[in-house]
Amino acid sequence: MGGDLPADLDDVLSYVSILGTSAGWERIQQEAQAQSRSLAFPTDKLSAADLVMKAWLWEWPTNKSLLEESYSRARIHARSSFDYFLPVRDVRDRYQAPSDRVLDEIRQELTTYFVGEGLGKGTSIVRFEYECEIWFLIRYPGRLKRQVKIDDDGVAENLSFKPEEYDAVVYHKEYGDLRMNTNRDRDKRKYRIVFGHSLLASENLFSPDKRVITLEPLKGQCLHLFDCADIHGLAEIAPVEMSFHGLFEQGRRVVLVADEHTTLLSTNKLAPFLVQVGTDSIHHAIFRYRLRNRTKYEKLTVRQGNTMTYERDGDSAVLEQWLRARGFIVKSGVRA
Repeated sequence: MGGDLPADLDDVLSYVSILGTSAGWERIQQEAQAQSRSLAFPTDKLSAADLVMKAWLWEWPTNKSLLEESYSRARIHARSSFDYFLPVRDVRDRYQAPSDRVLDEIRQELTTYFVGEGLGKGTSIVRFEYECEIWFLIRYPGRLKRQVKIDDDGVAENLSFKPEEYDAVVYHKEYGDLRMNTNRDRDKRKYRIVFGHSLLASENLFSPDKRVITLEPLKGQCLHLFDCADIHGLAEIAPVEMSFHGLFEQGRRVVLVADEHTTLLSTNKLAPFLVQVGTDSIHHAIFRYRLRNRTKYEKLTVRQGNTMTYERDGDSAVLEQWLRARGFIVKSGVRA
């Protein structure tokens, strides 16, 4: 049978090819559980790809969007770098969860914007709402690409296409900040306006200049910051490198670096402090951490400013919980 596949089926086959693994099936089960959806079908003699297709068909059309949502949640939590924007005033009490109508208005406005940017139509938005945050995964067409395709007969064909691009925008309902993962500065400006208006009825709310990430908590009695029993998923975290200026050491930057396989805590002689009283500015800190489900250590670098980069994709949700709880990310209405 010739002809193009229906759009829905084309999308489903794409998701099956991506999620048709043991890890992908695990993601689908987690998403179904989070949304109280049933996947109570026999799984014997089914491959991972079979399971994904079965999940889409099960109790039709209840699970029609499950594959896209499973894929989107995995994509959004894999973001590794975020720019943070504080509001110029505290309007957290104005927050309204966006209705489907409002979400469609956001999609239409962003579609118009991306068309004006020469990227074309095709914008879609997937929303995930949590107790303290609401996440948006924005898909839109990328810049035109040209590529040569070789068919089964060895014939070369020139293809022109626009690859899909993804941005993530997150509003923190408790802290009041907006953070996003996107490359272009003009997209950041647009998202600040659109989501400020749609979520908080304020278009010019989020400042591009306010410092959100601070290392001030390390200047006082700070050893308690590294007790992470209250952070779900985080087994341990400790500083391994710091750089700072002292009030009495003008013109000289001090850098502390722990030996391999140790931390600055194990050699610290200033308890309950980590740096001397009179330290002026801490410029950067590198932390060694381990998640509860891993044996390997990873590193997190923190610099004062507006951007946080997580070296390992997927760890940002756990690490950001620790950074917020310990005051490294400034809360709305609190000066850095």
